[in-house]
Amino acid sequence: MSVILILSWAMMVNIAKLLRDRMILQNSTDNAALSVATLQARTLNLIGIGNHLIATILSTASYPKIAMFPSFSTERVGGSMIPGPFCDYKCSGYSGFKMTESYTGVLRMKKTINKIQKFQDYVIDMYMINQFKIIKEVSAEDNIVTVIPSRFSKNFTSFSKTITDPQVLLGIKRNKKGITYYKTINYCGDFKGKHYHLLNAKEYTKDKISWYVQDKDFYDKKIIAFGTKPSSSASNNGYPLFAKTADIKFPSLYAVSAAGVYNTKGGMFPSKESHETGLSYFTAALLSPMIMKQLKVFYDASEVLSMIPAVGPVLGGAVLVSGGIYAAASVDKIISEPENKSTPIYQYNHSELGGWDAHLVPVSNIK
Repeated sequence: MSVILILSWAMMVNIAKLLRDRMILQNSTDNAALSVATLQARTLNLIGIGNHLIATILSTASYPKIAMFPSFSTERVGGSMIPGPFCDYKCSGYSGFKMTESYTGVLRMKKTINKIQKFQDYVIDMYMINQFKIIKEVSAEDNIVTVIPSRFSKNFTSFSKTITDPQVLLGIKRNKKGITYYKTINYCGDFKGKHYHLLNAKEYTKDKISWYVQDKDFYDKKIIAFGTKPSSSASNNGYPLFAKTADIKFPSLYAVSAAGVYNTKGGMFPSKESHETGLSYFTAALLSPMIMKQLKVFYDASEVLSMIPAVGPVLGGAVLVSGGIYAAASVDKIISEPENKSTPIYQYNHSELGGWDAHLVPVSNIK
């Protein structure tokens, strides 16, 4: 009876140890999947904010060609007419006529954009570092946990090729349409007792990239985690009880878990590469003083042209009317711009209330 009782006790201890190890392995795997998915969600939120900042700053820029109008496009970015650090609309204060090139504002704009881009790159680098830290910290008692996007679950070779490219893992890529920055050429002059301004543009420098956009696998956001505990694990030393006597050993344990990354309001990132920044009500309000200054420039130009004998009044009137139409079209673009859904400002404004989040999901249907 004593032998039977001891063997029964040993069997219960062995089974309890096996069940305990299995639960710890499953918890580690669940924790890894959910933690990495949550990290990815937070990373996407931060990069989305960076996108919004880049586009908001660029949408306050102007294209200094005759009159500085908002370009709403990274094809032509000039210093803003809004007073501040990005402004290149300057008066020389010179009595007479003088031409000056202004690019301090647009250079500051470029440096600010580049700092935001570096912040986005830093966030992505930290995503990879923290992902490795999560996997290391959740692994307990010699458990081995691997976390990958579900699309790589049956093709580890392709995953190993992308492990050094976190942008691929996040499903995003840089918009390579680029940004072209322009100097502002200020023509200041006195004519018949009045001081006038005319503006023009000259290409200054370029950036090859701008904000982040969706890549081909953007919406494949399922994270899969695989956990294993080998039978030779160090924590199994001394187990199972009576292993040599009964010639038994613990089997290797396996666990799998999955987590989904989602945003109920939308993708937050533009679906395609483009030059268009988009607009928000905040930027539209900022642009209102710019439009008033633009109308003043057109008024000055029409007044000068009106002084030309014979054809002057006709030319002056035409410039004034065209300036008014141009300004009205700019205001209309401000109002109707949100209809363009492939811009970073629209995408962020539309999706920020949802925000990226994560939760555990069924493991079935793994690609």
